[in-house]
Amino acid sequence: MLAIVTLAGLFSFAGQGAPVDTQALMRTGDYEAAISTLEKTLKAGSKGRGYEEAALTLAECYLSMGLFTRAGEALELLAPRARESSRRSYVLAEVLASRGKTSEAEKVLAALPGKEDFPGATFRLSVLAFERGDYKKAEALLAALAETGSLDYYGEIYRARSLLALDRATEASAALASLGKNHATPEVCYLAGRSLLLLRKPGLAAEQFRLALAVNSDYLEAAFSLARSLGQEGDKAGAAAAMKKFKALQQVEKTRTRKANLLSQRCRREPGDTAAWLDAGEFYLSTGDADQAVSHSWQALVIDPGSVRGRLLLARALRNAGAYAQSALHYRKAITQSPGNQPAVSELRELIRKHARK
Repeated sequence: MLAIVTLAGLFSFAGQGAPVDTQALMRTGDYEAAISTLEKTLKAGSKGRGYEEAALTLAECYLSMGLFTRAGEALELLAPRARESSRRSYVLAEVLASRGKTSEAEKVLAALPGKEDFPGATFRLSVLAFERGDYKKAEALLAALAETGSLDYYGEIYRARSLLALDRATEASAALASLGKNHATPEVCYLAGRSLLLLRKPGLAAEQFRLALAVNSDYLEAAFSLARSLGQEGDKAGAAAAMKKFKALQQVEKTRTRKANLLSQRCRREPGDTAAWLDAGEFYLSTGDADQAVSHSWQALVIDPGSVRGRLLLARALRNAGAYAQSALHYRKAITQSPGNQPAVSELRELIRKHARK
Protein backbone atom coordinates (compact mmCIF):
# COMPACT_ATOMS: atom_id res chain seq x y z
CA MET A 1 0.00 0.00 0.00
CA LEU A 2 1.14 3.49 -0.79
CA ALA A 3 2.31 5.44 2.21
CA ILE A 4 -0.75 7.16 3.60
CA VAL A 5 1.11 10.22 4.83
CA THR A 6 2.24 10.90 1.27
CA LEU A 7 -1.20 10.54 -0.32
CA ALA A 8 -2.16 14.15 0.25
CA GLY A 9 0.93 15.30 -1.58
CA LEU A 10 0.11 13.19 -4.62
CA PHE A 11 -2.91 15.18 -5.67
CA SER A 12 -1.59 18.72 -5.83
CA PHE A 13 -5.03 20.20 -6.36
CA ALA A 14 -6.59 18.59 -3.27
CA GLY A 15 -9.00 21.05 -1.72
CA GLN A 16 -8.54 23.52 -4.58
CA GLY A 17 -11.69 25.59 -4.81
CA ALA A 18 -12.68 24.84 -1.23
CA PRO A 19 -13.01 27.69 1.29
CA VAL A 20 -9.66 29.11 2.32
CA ASP A 21 -10.04 27.95 5.93
CA THR A 22 -10.68 24.38 4.79
CA GLN A 23 -7.62 24.45 2.52
CA ALA A 24 -5.50 25.67 5.42
CA LEU A 25 -6.77 22.91 7.70
CA MET A 26 -5.99 20.27 5.09
CA ARG A 27 -2.47 21.61 4.59
CA THR A 28 -1.77 21.28 8.31
CA GLY A 29 -3.26 17.78 8.39
CA ASP A 30 -6.15 18.77 10.66
CA TYR A 31 -8.57 16.66 8.67
CA GLU A 32 -11.10 16.37 11.50
CA ALA A 33 -11.59 20.13 11.63
CA ALA A 34 -11.78 20.29 7.85
CA ILE A 35 -14.37 17.51 7.81
CA SER A 36 -16.46 19.31 10.43
CA THR A 37 -16.51 22.45 8.27
CA LEU A 38 -17.33 20.50 5.11
CA GLU A 39 -20.13 18.53 6.75
CA LYS A 40 -21.81 21.77 7.82
CA THR A 41 -21.89 22.84 4.17
CA LEU A 42 -23.31 19.49 3.13
CA LYS A 43 -25.94 19.47 5.86
CA ALA A 44 -27.15 22.90 4.72
CA GLY A 45 -28.50 20.92 1.78
CA SER A 46 -28.41 23.63 -0.90
CA LYS A 47 -27.19 21.91 -4.04
CA GLY A 48 -24.78 23.71 -6.30
CA ARG A 49 -21.09 24.33 -6.84
CA GLY A 50 -20.38 24.86 -3.15
CA TYR A 51 -22.06 21.57 -2.24
CA GLU A 52 -20.19 19.66 -4.95
CA GLU A 53 -16.87 21.18 -3.87
CA ALA A 54 -17.53 20.25 -0.24
CA ALA A 55 -18.36 16.65 -1.15
CA LEU A 56 -15.24 16.29 -3.29
CA THR A 57 -12.98 17.86 -0.68
CA LEU A 58 -14.54 15.59 1.96
CA ALA A 59 -13.60 12.59 -0.18
CA GLU A 60 -10.03 13.90 -0.43
CA CYS A 61 -9.85 14.33 3.34
CA TYR A 62 -10.89 10.74 3.94
CA LEU A 63 -8.45 9.55 1.28
CA SER A 64 -5.60 11.35 3.02
CA MET A 65 -6.61 9.62 6.26
CA GLY A 66 -6.56 6.21 4.58
CA LEU A 67 -10.32 5.81 5.09
CA PHE A 68 -11.14 4.53 1.62
CA THR A 69 -14.69 3.37 2.33
CA ARG A 70 -15.67 6.81 3.60
CA ALA A 71 -13.92 8.45 0.64
CA GLY A 72 -16.06 6.33 -1.68
CA GLU A 73 -19.22 7.27 0.19
CA ALA A 74 -18.36 10.96 -0.15
CA LEU A 75 -17.93 10.56 -3.91
CA GLU A 76 -21.47 9.22 -4.13
CA LEU A 77 -22.74 12.64 -3.02
CA LEU A 78 -21.53 14.19 -6.27
CA ALA A 79 -23.95 15.00 -9.06
CA PRO A 80 -23.28 13.33 -12.44
CA ARG A 81 -21.86 16.52 -13.96
CA ALA A 82 -19.18 16.69 -11.25
CA ARG A 83 -18.01 13.15 -11.91
CA GLU A 84 -15.83 14.15 -14.84
CA SER A 85 -13.28 16.11 -12.80
CA SER A 86 -9.65 15.00 -12.44
CA ARG A 87 -9.89 15.23 -8.67
CA ARG A 88 -12.89 12.94 -8.52
CA SER A 89 -11.25 10.46 -10.91
CA TYR A 90 -8.11 10.30 -8.79
CA VAL A 91 -10.00 9.62 -5.56
CA LEU A 92 -12.12 7.01 -7.34
CA ALA A 93 -8.97 5.25 -8.59
CA GLU A 94 -7.60 5.06 -5.06
CA VAL A 95 -10.91 3.71 -3.74
CA LEU A 96 -10.99 1.07 -6.48
CA ALA A 97 -7.38 0.08 -5.77
CA SER A 98 -8.17 -0.30 -2.05
CA ARG A 99 -10.90 -2.79 -3.01
CA GLY A 100 -8.46 -4.82 -5.10
CA LYS A 101 -9.91 -3.58 -8.39
CA THR A 102 -6.52 -2.53 -9.70
CA SER A 103 -7.27 -2.96 -13.40
CA GLU A 104 -10.26 -0.62 -13.06
CA ALA A 105 -8.14 1.84 -11.09
CA GLU A 106 -5.51 1.83 -13.83
CA LYS A 107 -8.12 2.57 -16.50
CA VAL A 108 -9.41 5.53 -14.50
CA LEU A 109 -5.91 6.94 -14.00
CA ALA A 110 -4.92 6.38 -17.62
CA ALA A 111 -7.98 8.36 -18.76
CA LEU A 112 -7.46 11.12 -16.19
CA PRO A 113 -7.88 14.52 -17.87
CA GLY A 114 -4.94 16.87 -17.37
CA LYS A 115 -2.67 14.01 -16.27
CA GLU A 116 0.42 15.80 -17.62
CA ASP A 117 -0.09 18.48 -14.96
CA PHE A 118 -0.68 15.88 -12.25
CA PRO A 119 2.50 13.82 -11.63
CA GLY A 120 0.88 12.12 -8.64
CA ALA A 121 -1.53 10.31 -10.96
CA THR A 122 1.30 9.10 -13.20
CA PHE A 123 3.20 7.87 -10.15
CA ARG A 124 0.19 5.91 -8.89
CA LEU A 125 -0.29 4.46 -12.35
CA SER A 126 3.32 3.28 -12.28
CA VAL A 127 2.87 1.71 -8.84
CA LEU A 128 -0.21 -0.21 -9.97
CA ALA A 129 1.66 -1.41 -13.07
CA PHE A 130 4.59 -2.50 -10.89
CA GLU A 131 2.34 -4.39 -8.48
CA ARG A 132 0.82 -6.47 -11.28
CA GLY A 133 4.27 -7.23 -12.71
CA ASP A 134 4.35 -4.88 -15.69
CA TYR A 135 7.83 -3.57 -14.85
CA LYS A 136 8.45 -2.22 -18.34
CA LYS A 137 5.42 0.07 -18.17
CA ALA A 138 6.22 1.09 -14.61
CA GLU A 139 9.80 2.02 -15.49
CA ALA A 140 8.73 3.96 -18.59
CA LEU A 141 6.26 6.04 -16.58
CA LEU A 142 8.80 6.70 -13.82
CA ALA A 143 11.55 7.58 -16.31
CA ALA A 144 9.24 10.19 -17.83
CA LEU A 145 8.69 11.71 -14.39
CA ALA A 146 12.44 11.68 -13.74
CA GLU A 147 13.05 13.69 -16.90
CA THR A 148 10.78 16.44 -15.61
CA GLY A 149 12.27 16.38 -12.12
CA SER A 150 9.00 15.10 -10.65
CA LEU A 151 10.36 11.91 -9.07
CA ASP A 152 10.72 11.84 -5.28
CA TYR A 153 12.37 9.23 -3.04
CA TYR A 154 9.53 6.73 -3.35
CA GLY A 155 9.46 7.13 -7.11
CA GLU A 156 13.21 6.52 -7.30
CA ILE A 157 12.82 3.36 -5.23
CA TYR A 158 10.09 2.02 -7.50
CA ARG A 159 12.15 2.86 -10.56
CA ALA A 160 15.19 1.04 -9.15
CA ARG A 161 13.05 -2.01 -8.37
CA SER A 162 11.60 -1.93 -11.87
CA LEU A 163 15.06 -1.73 -13.44
CA LEU A 164 16.25 -4.66 -11.34
CA ALA A 165 13.21 -6.72 -12.35
CA LEU A 166 14.09 -5.96 -15.98
CA ASP A 167 17.73 -7.06 -15.43
CA ARG A 168 18.97 -3.53 -16.11
CA ALA A 169 21.39 -3.65 -13.21
CA THR A 170 23.84 -1.03 -14.49
CA GLU A 171 21.09 1.60 -14.75
CA ALA A 172 19.69 0.60 -11.36
CA SER A 173 23.14 0.83 -9.76
CA ALA A 174 23.69 4.33 -11.15
CA ALA A 175 20.27 5.52 -10.00
CA LEU A 176 20.78 4.10 -6.50
CA ALA A 177 24.26 5.60 -6.19
CA SER A 178 22.76 9.01 -6.90
CA LEU A 179 19.84 8.45 -4.54
CA GLY A 180 22.13 7.18 -1.79
CA LYS A 181 24.00 10.48 -1.62
CA ASN A 182 21.06 12.03 0.24
CA HIS A 183 19.11 8.94 1.29
CA ALA A 184 21.36 6.20 2.64
CA THR A 185 18.35 4.23 3.88
CA PRO A 186 18.31 0.45 4.46
CA GLU A 187 16.17 0.01 1.35
CA VAL A 188 18.60 1.94 -0.84
CA CYS A 189 21.49 -0.14 0.52
CA TYR A 190 19.58 -3.38 -0.04
CA LEU A 191 18.66 -2.49 -3.61
CA ALA A 192 22.23 -1.36 -4.31
CA GLY A 193 23.36 -4.76 -3.07
CA ARG A 194 20.94 -6.50 -5.41
CA SER A 195 22.24 -4.53 -8.37
CA LEU A 196 25.81 -5.46 -7.47
CA LEU A 197 24.85 -9.12 -7.24
CA LEU A 198 23.41 -8.95 -10.74
CA LEU A 199 26.66 -7.32 -11.85
CA ARG A 200 28.56 -10.29 -10.38
CA LYS A 201 30.17 -8.30 -7.57
CA PRO A 202 29.17 -10.37 -4.50
CA GLY A 203 31.79 -8.87 -2.20
CA LEU A 204 30.57 -5.32 -2.76
CA ALA A 205 26.98 -6.55 -2.58
CA ALA A 206 27.63 -8.12 0.84
CA GLU A 207 28.88 -4.76 2.12
CA GLN A 208 25.61 -3.11 1.09
CA PHE A 209 23.49 -5.83 2.69
CA ARG A 210 25.46 -5.45 5.92
CA LEU A 211 24.84 -1.70 5.86
CA ALA A 212 21.10 -2.32 5.48
CA LEU A 213 21.09 -4.80 8.37
CA ALA A 214 23.15 -2.47 10.57
CA VAL A 215 20.27 0.02 10.50
CA ASN A 216 17.40 -2.49 10.32
CA SER A 217 18.42 -5.81 11.87
CA ASP A 218 15.02 -7.31 10.97
CA TYR A 219 15.41 -6.73 7.23
CA LEU A 220 14.45 -10.21 6.00
CA GLU A 221 15.37 -9.74 2.33
CA ALA A 222 18.73 -8.23 3.20
CA ALA A 223 19.55 -11.17 5.50
CA PHE A 224 18.77 -13.70 2.76
CA SER A 225 20.71 -11.74 0.15
CA LEU A 226 23.71 -11.47 2.47
CA ALA A 227 23.81 -15.25 2.79
CA ARG A 228 23.57 -15.57 -0.97
CA SER A 229 26.34 -13.05 -1.68
CA LEU A 230 28.69 -14.60 0.89
CA GLY A 231 28.06 -18.00 -0.66
CA GLN A 232 29.03 -16.66 -4.06
CA GLU A 233 32.18 -15.21 -2.49
CA GLY A 234 33.10 -18.63 -1.18
CA ASP A 235 32.69 -17.65 2.48
CA LYS A 236 30.89 -20.81 3.59
CA ALA A 237 31.03 -20.04 7.31
CA GLY A 238 29.75 -16.50 6.80
CA ALA A 239 27.01 -17.70 4.47
CA ALA A 240 25.89 -20.34 7.00
CA ALA A 241 25.74 -17.75 9.80
CA ALA A 242 23.80 -15.34 7.60
CA MET A 243 21.35 -18.09 6.58
CA LYS A 244 20.83 -18.99 10.23
CA LYS A 245 19.98 -15.34 10.92
CA PHE A 246 17.62 -15.30 7.94
CA LYS A 247 15.75 -18.40 9.12
CA ALA A 248 15.34 -16.92 12.60
CA LEU A 249 13.95 -13.72 11.10
CA GLN A 250 11.68 -15.78 8.88
CA GLN A 251 10.10 -17.44 11.90
CA VAL A 252 9.59 -14.06 13.56
CA GLU A 253 7.95 -12.78 10.38
CA LYS A 254 5.60 -15.77 10.23
CA THR A 255 4.53 -15.10 13.82
CA ARG A 256 3.95 -11.42 13.01
CA THR A 257 1.93 -12.29 9.93
CA ARG A 258 -0.30 -14.66 11.90
CA LYS A 259 -0.93 -12.00 14.54
CA ALA A 260 -1.60 -9.34 11.90
CA ASN A 261 -4.14 -11.63 10.25
CA LEU A 262 -5.91 -12.26 13.54
CA LEU A 263 -6.06 -8.55 14.33
CA SER A 264 -7.36 -7.76 10.83
CA GLN A 265 -10.04 -10.41 11.18
CA ARG A 266 -11.14 -8.85 14.45
CA CYS A 267 -11.39 -5.39 12.84
CA ARG A 268 -13.54 -6.80 10.04
CA ARG A 269 -15.67 -8.75 12.52
CA GLU A 270 -16.09 -5.81 14.91
CA PRO A 271 -15.76 -2.64 12.76
CA GLY A 272 -17.36 -0.47 15.44
CA ASP A 273 -15.00 -1.56 18.22
CA THR A 274 -12.44 1.17 18.89
CA ALA A 275 -10.22 -1.20 20.86
CA ALA A 276 -9.97 -3.57 17.89
CA TRP A 277 -8.56 -0.85 15.65
CA LEU A 278 -6.25 0.44 18.37
CA ASP A 279 -4.87 -3.00 19.22
CA ALA A 280 -4.13 -3.55 15.53
CA GLY A 281 -2.66 -0.07 15.09
CA GLU A 282 -0.35 -0.45 18.09
CA PHE A 283 0.80 -3.81 16.76
CA TYR A 284 1.63 -2.30 13.37
CA LEU A 285 3.49 0.56 15.03
CA SER A 286 5.56 -1.92 17.05
CA THR A 287 6.52 -3.74 13.83
CA GLY A 288 7.57 -0.53 12.07
CA ASP A 289 4.56 -0.27 9.75
CA ALA A 290 3.72 3.37 10.38
CA ASP A 291 1.32 3.59 7.43
CA GLN A 292 -0.98 0.89 8.78
CA ALA A 293 -0.70 2.41 12.25
CA VAL A 294 -1.86 5.79 10.88
CA SER A 295 -4.80 4.24 9.05
CA HIS A 296 -5.93 2.17 12.03
CA SER A 297 -5.64 5.07 14.46
CA TRP A 298 -7.83 7.20 12.18
CA GLN A 299 -10.37 4.39 12.04
CA ALA A 300 -10.46 4.39 15.83
CA LEU A 301 -10.73 8.18 16.09
CA VAL A 302 -13.63 8.31 13.64
CA ILE A 303 -15.48 5.97 15.99
CA ASP A 304 -14.34 7.74 19.18
CA PRO A 305 -12.84 11.22 18.60
CA GLY A 306 -12.22 11.54 22.32
CA SER A 307 -9.91 8.55 22.57
CA VAL A 308 -6.62 9.75 24.04
CA ARG A 309 -5.12 6.36 23.31
CA GLY A 310 -6.10 6.74 19.66
CA ARG A 311 -4.77 10.30 19.52
CA LEU A 312 -1.42 9.25 20.96
CA LEU A 313 -1.18 6.34 18.55
CA LEU A 314 -1.82 8.67 15.62
CA ALA A 315 0.77 11.18 16.85
CA ARG A 316 3.38 8.43 17.26
CA ALA A 317 2.60 6.85 13.90
CA LEU A 318 2.86 10.18 12.09
CA ARG A 319 6.11 10.89 13.90
CA ASN A 320 7.56 7.56 12.80
CA ALA A 321 6.38 8.22 9.26
CA GLY A 322 8.25 11.53 9.21
CA ALA A 323 5.13 13.72 9.23
CA TYR A 324 6.44 15.80 12.12
CA ALA A 325 4.14 18.83 11.85
CA GLN A 326 1.03 16.62 11.77
CA SER A 327 2.43 14.56 14.62
CA ALA A 328 2.91 17.67 16.76
CA LEU A 329 -0.67 18.74 16.01
CA HIS A 330 -2.05 15.48 17.41
CA TYR A 331 0.27 15.45 20.40
CA ARG A 332 -1.14 18.87 21.27
CA LYS A 333 -4.68 17.57 20.84
CA ALA A 334 -3.88 14.66 23.16
CA ILE A 335 -2.50 17.06 25.78
CA THR A 336 -5.60 19.26 25.48
CA GLN A 337 -7.79 16.20 26.03
CA SER A 338 -5.59 14.90 28.85
CA PRO A 339 -3.55 17.76 30.40
CA GLY A 340 -1.72 15.49 32.80
CA ASN A 341 -0.56 13.06 30.13
CA GLN A 342 3.17 13.00 30.75
CA PRO A 343 4.11 10.67 27.85
CA ALA A 344 2.42 13.05 25.39
CA VAL A 345 4.15 16.08 26.90
CA SER A 346 7.58 14.41 26.92
CA GLU A 347 7.25 13.02 23.40
CA LEU A 348 6.09 16.35 22.00
CA ARG A 349 9.00 18.13 23.66
CA GLU A 350 11.43 15.60 22.17
CA LEU A 351 9.78 15.88 18.75
CA ILE A 352 10.20 19.66 18.77
CA ARG A 353 13.80 19.38 19.94
CA LYS A 354 14.74 17.03 17.11
CA HIS A 355 12.55 18.23 14.27
CA ALA A 356 11.51 21.81 14.91
CA ARG A 357 12.70 22.89 11.46
CA LYS A 358 10.99 20.04 9.64
